[in-house]
Amino acid sequence: MRVFGGVGIIACWLGLTIAPALAQESALDVGVGERLLVLAPHPDDESLSSAGLTQRVFAKGGSVRAVVVTSGDAYVDAVKMDTGKSRLSAADYLAFGEKRLEESRRAAQILGNGFLHLDLMGFSDGAIYSALVSHWRRNSPFRSQFTGFDHVPYRDSQDWGYAQDGKDLVAELVAIMQETKPTIISFPDVMEDDSDHAGLGMFALLAVHEWRAQASAEQINPKMLAYLVHWPHWPTGSDWGVAQDWSNQPMHLPENLPPRGHRRVCLDLTPTEIARKHEAIAQYATQQRIMADFLASFVRSSECFTQLTPANTNRIEAVIEHWQQARKAFNNHPLDRRKI
Repeated sequence: MRVFGGVGIIACWLGLTIAPALAQESALDVGVGERLLVLAPHPDDESLSSAGLTQRVFAKGGSVRAVVVTSGDAYVDAVKMDTGKSRLSAADYLAFGEKRLEESRRAAQILGNGFLHLDLMGFSDGAIYSALVSHWRRNSPFRSQFTGFDHVPYRDSQDWGYAQDGKDLVAELVAIMQETKPTIISFPDVMEDDSDHAGLGMFALLAVHEWRAQASAEQINPKMLAYLVHWPHWPTGSDWGVAQDWSNQPMHLPENLPPRGHRRVCLDLTPTEIARKHEAIAQYATQQRIMADFLASFVRSSECFTQLTPANTNRIEAVIEHWQQARKAFNNHPLDRRKI
């Protein structure tokens, strides 16, 4: 296996393979009274990835908490489309972020009917990966080149005024896990083809590691479900330019996603769950205007995940350390799969 710069330990820890064989999918079991925690990098990711799972947990007497880390305020083309401007100001990005946070609130109301616990942290778009690799400490927070803020600027967000740094973010995720005690955690796959998504996947694993370390006498064994939102030319129809109805088609994880020795699990959705997922995603008007085809491609008859175990977090601190040291070797994404 070829490695990229100084990231050999990362590749080995992730268990990447050169030519992954097709992985079998099994049914995802959702028990009675589950406590689901959904971690999302941007508004809409919680609905794209886990809207069906959220409804199933509620239907079986469980509880759901969703944490949306950023406001998604730096989607430049979407802001231009939303404002009709070609030259944008910091105020334009901030107004766009406010809109996206409100869209998440509306989607949560549809999926949870008032019972979904939604945390909107309000970090800047792009902050997650940067906080992981180069802005770890509070005295060196990430400053958005779009809004100009190095702290959370959204007054109605959970973290208004907080510094945008990695150490505080992981501490907050650990505190949420300790409070919620989730039996299921849905979070981005570290192989996501988007830096904030992949970064939050690493933060999630680090937070689970810390949660377990701080509760050594307590049995902590949540189902850990890594979801995928960004992957080249996936799902089918995501880049067709015109939104299509895929609701009768099952979701399958991409064949070229390395299995890494993990199980793939899928949840078959009922017609009601599919319809409500469609309604939740429809609330993201800022995104519907620019990528309706992409959003529609996630409304399918199933949701699929790569299932990890808490033991998979055991070496995450070492991985994070090497990731930080090797950041200058990375290009636009945390891992360049062409080099693996």
